[in-house]
Amino acid sequence: MQLMTWTLSRLGSRFNLLFEPYKRRVMHSAVGRFLDVPLDLQVGLIEPDGTERVLPFSAKGELFYNCEQFERLNSITFRGFSEKYKLRFEFNVHAVFYPQDEALCTMPAFYLEMRLNPADRIRWETAKGPRPDKVKLFIRLDRPATQIVTTPGIPGSDGSLPRIDMAYRNGTRPRVAGLNPSAGAEADFWEVSACDRIVSLNPEAQVDPDGKGLTCELPVTEVGSGIKWRLVWGACCNDTILKVTPPQGGQPATGRFRYLKQTPNIDAVIADAIDHRDERLTLSRRLEKLFDQASLGVSQRHLVHQGFQAFLSNTFWCDLADGQEWYSVWEGSCYFHSTVDVEYNASLFYLCFWPRLLAMQLYRWSDFGKEHSPSGGAILSHDIGWAVTAGKQVYPHDMPVEENANYLLLLQTYCHWTGDLQPLTEKQDFVEKLARYLLWTDRDASGFPSEGVPNTIDDASPAVQFSRKQTYLAVKRLAALAAAADLLARAGRNDLAELCRKTVDADKPKIEKAAWLGDHYAVCVDRSAVGVLDAWTQKPIEDDQIQGWDGYSIYTGNGLLFPAMIGQPLLLDFQHLQSDLLASAREAMSPYGCGHSSFEPENVWISQNLWRDHLAMYLGGVWPIPFSGMYWDMLAMSNTGQQSKGFIDTYINNNLCFYPRGVTSIGYLLAQPRLTVDRLAPGPRGPHITVNPVRHIPQRWPLFALADWKARKIPVCVVDVRGKVSIEGQTDPVVIRGDSVEEAGVIG
Repeated sequence: MQLMTWTLSRLGSRFNLLFEPYKRRVMHSAVGRFLDVPLDLQVGLIEPDGTERVLPFSAKGELFYNCEQFERLNSITFRGFSEKYKLRFEFNVHAVFYPQDEALCTMPAFYLEMRLNPADRIRWETAKGPRPDKVKLFIRLDRPATQIVTTPGIPGSDGSLPRIDMAYRNGTRPRVAGLNPSAGAEADFWEVSACDRIVSLNPEAQVDPDGKGLTCELPVTEVGSGIKWRLVWGACCNDTILKVTPPQGGQPATGRFRYLKQTPNIDAVIADAIDHRDERLTLSRRLEKLFDQASLGVSQRHLVHQGFQAFLSNTFWCDLADGQEWYSVWEGSCYFHSTVDVEYNASLFYLCFWPRLLAMQLYRWSDFGKEHSPSGGAILSHDIGWAVTAGKQVYPHDMPVEENANYLLLLQTYCHWTGDLQPLTEKQDFVEKLARYLLWTDRDASGFPSEGVPNTIDDASPAVQFSRKQTYLAVKRLAALAAAADLLARAGRNDLAELCRKTVDADKPKIEKAAWLGDHYAVCVDRSAVGVLDAWTQKPIEDDQIQGWDGYSIYTGNGLLFPAMIGQPLLLDFQHLQSDLLASAREAMSPYGCGHSSFEPENVWISQNLWRDHLAMYLGGVWPIPFSGMYWDMLAMSNTGQQSKGFIDTYINNNLCFYPRGVTSIGYLLAQPRLTVDRLAPGPRGPHITVNPVRHIPQRWPLFALADWKARKIPVCVVDVRGKVSIEGQTDPVVIRGDSVEEAGVIG
């Protein structure tokens, strides 16, 4: 693959390497993305004539010939050639990940490997001399305001291996071009002490003459020989990295990285990484192999790989001084903590791999509700903090219909997916308040909310972003009230549950009648602009009529994916919704996917396109438009040449870069086999789990959501060449739908 910006990171520990080959540097810090600084990383070899060849992460040295990169889920390999001496050089960096293994995933360390192989033909290049038998490799570092010390290994001394140490002070104020200086104006910032260590596991490595690196001589061996230069790169910051003020008021609690409980200093980090190296790499590579065998297209695979690492780079997993455990996710270049609508999409990661991390946020969000007297309910905050301080919403205005609905849908999905009702049991009062507010927002019994309608699609046109009676919000509210009816009934609050259920039954036909326009649903059904305020300026919009009210939008079914995943009934007319999905894809299409609506086709958010694609697969099993290549084109364009945006969710009108929402792409592994999980299914059937993949091509789909991670059993849904579906390594009873004519079209 072509060189492009690439991130590797750790879950919750903020240790992050951002490779920027076109800027010939690595952005680096023990406390993560947006708090990092340029690191000059010289990695390469010395040719027999003395020329130093390097990968493109340093301004020094001569670049290898034909530099390229090959990524997997947890790792990346950079390759270059010495065309003068017929050598192939590879540098691999592995960020181990294996679900629900906290020690492995939070370990603030990367595993590095370098290897040398012969290359018999390199284009039509003529060799300058014979291929050497041995070549000296090197790794050198240069970083501003950083103390760098190299230490040779001591033969015969236990644990004394050649190493490079870095020590530095690191600021906690995030940095990104174009940041609104007024954002988070009340936030607190400070400096922390941090350190890194790179240790050579090859004891023969030597201190480089410049005093800032190591060298190691390796033989040139055939691929697969196993002869490599192995290193470990660890980091540690044991200072306060987060301050959390209770939303009810009181003294802030300081937060430190959770990994410090296990590895309180850099010595412990390195010892832990070395002691568990083989085991952790084995588990991480096994996970990668399962991904590699999944029947993903090339662009889909790239999207998952990049989106996954971008998500990890935004995570915080800390222990607070008051004894609480803290988990949150930065909203990329916006720096908001655990933005509800962003985590709504990112939750596909939790449902695949780690439901407890979602539960932790469901508990935390409930502390950030705001009482709403007119409805007798509450509205949910958009976020729970900004930068390295948390304790209140920082986003400048509320989006209550959307965020209330997001929470209810997330909670219902979590409960059915896992069978765990504890969050509902503890938060049933909050669930009731969110539902009461949603009931209140339809002020004229039209089936559409007319209050609390500004939403989080904050670069969209007025029709999509803050018009009254939006179809997107009406459908999402409908799904959320159905979720509330289910949840409240399970909590024994039957009167309100029945009211929610009756409202859903009454509103479904109203939405169909008012919004259906023949081949799609309208963006909004109140086309009047009179009295509509811009959510940002609070000034009336100038038009008399909402432009684009009758456009095609990709958001109509946004609230229906979660219900489909847990086998709930479809709340819109099936034929209408399928028609809407196809028509809006056609009419809102741009070179990089679909815009918010046909009125603004270049306002592309990749995560929302992915969400729409997953819903389409759940509804019909076939999505005839291969959009993933378009999304990948946008990401490749945004990470080559002068651009370095990591996973960027948005096209040119916005700058949602290094963004966590790219992990929405993990939904391919749920939607393609059409996995539904309902561990609360009623009646004698008990937990009900189904798959229903398309049958016309052979496939393999790892069912990560059903894995027994401790037992290391991961079932796989297999479609053979005859279209027969089976489950390898089954951990739960799985119903294979579509094996009979009667079941072939079942939805949910």
